[in-house]
Amino acid sequence: MKNISIILIVASIFSCSEKKISSINPLDYISDTTSLSIDRRTETYTRTLQYLNGDLYWWNSDRGSISLFDLYDKKLKKIIKMEHDGPNGLGIPLGFFVVHPDSIYVPNTTFRINLINSEGNWVANYDYRNFPKLGGLIPSMTRYSNMLLPDNKGSIYLIMRDLKNIQPTDLNEQALHENPLILSFKKDNGTFEYLNFRVPSSILKFNNLINFSQAVTSNSLLLLHFQSNTLYEVDFSGDNFKEHQLQTDLLQNFSNEYYNSPRMSRSIEENKHLALKSVENLGLVFDHHKKLLYRFGWPGEEISNDKHAMKFGYTPRYFTISIYDGSDFSLIKEFTLPRNTYLAHHYFVDEKGLNLFPMHPDNPEFNEDEMVIHTFDFSGLK
Repeated sequence: MKNISIILIVASIFSCSEKKISSINPLDYISDTTSLSIDRRTETYTRTLQYLNGDLYWWNSDRGSISLFDLYDKKLKKIIKMEHDGPNGLGIPLGFFVVHPDSIYVPNTTFRINLINSEGNWVANYDYRNFPKLGGLIPSMTRYSNMLLPDNKGSIYLIMRDLKNIQPTDLNEQALHENPLILSFKKDNGTFEYLNFRVPSSILKFNNLINFSQAVTSNSLLLLHFQSNTLYEVDFSGDNFKEHQLQTDLLQNFSNEYYNSPRMSRSIEENKHLALKSVENLGLVFDHHKKLLYRFGWPGEEISNDKHAMKFGYTPRYFTISIYDGSDFSLIKEFTLPRNTYLAHHYFVDEKGLNLFPMHPDNPEFNEDEMVIHTFDFSGLK
């Protein structure tokens, strides 16, 4: 009887483990929940957030500041003020990127990247205005995964937006050749240089706007086309790249209807309703700890006319997560997250897994005085 009991216990453990691993419910993979008290100095929605060594940086764009949270002690450490004018003036910020606590890069709308310290004091600025050919500004925002990307040799990579400013009908091989995509910035001497990489002509078959979400591995840059399954893996030299077609069962309705429609004859709201009917990639992030690639997507949906389409674009009622093996980008599993629960464009990876925020404004449990973080551990899926 004793041996039978032991066998039943072991079988039960493996049965529960298998049940969790094969679960189609993404909430079954929540391994931890973190709650932090916040006040009106911290906004409940952001376009840029970043995790670094136990600290969470959260941009309050309307308040001109960055809230810095200690996730271990679960408290607000400080507020970093981002001045617009004066000796520490940054102009109008387009997000930020933290290299270390006393080195924060802040791109702005005047084709400059400002460097500030941990107190928000201006240190230096770096001008890249001579590089964009069509006026493309460089942001550093989690929204659509547009963060600056670092390597391990002192460079930061910036993705240019010039191609985004070209109408699909005017895109051709010459336009791809004349508009480089990746600009490298060397921190030690403050210089910029284009990489040799050019977007290949195979992208033209989609006849859509050319824009990318981006992520970084230990040895390459990852660029996911906004309106297809095309992923480019570009080495840090910019001389070599691989093209991958990511597998997915959830993101199937890519369309060029919006880009080929007479948008000038409709209102902004009407255009946004049309755009939301189609699939789009919302971003991606590489998990260096678990060697996984997470892809976020909007599967496309008809939005009723009584809904505010512009607001809906910032806080979609739901989104999808596709999980890929970081070694070959093969699909492991996909999930559709529950409606009106998680904020799209809000995520970070730490040693525990993928972190999302169940702070959607239509979530009945949403509390403006609390920041809540759910940690998802998908490592058992590999």
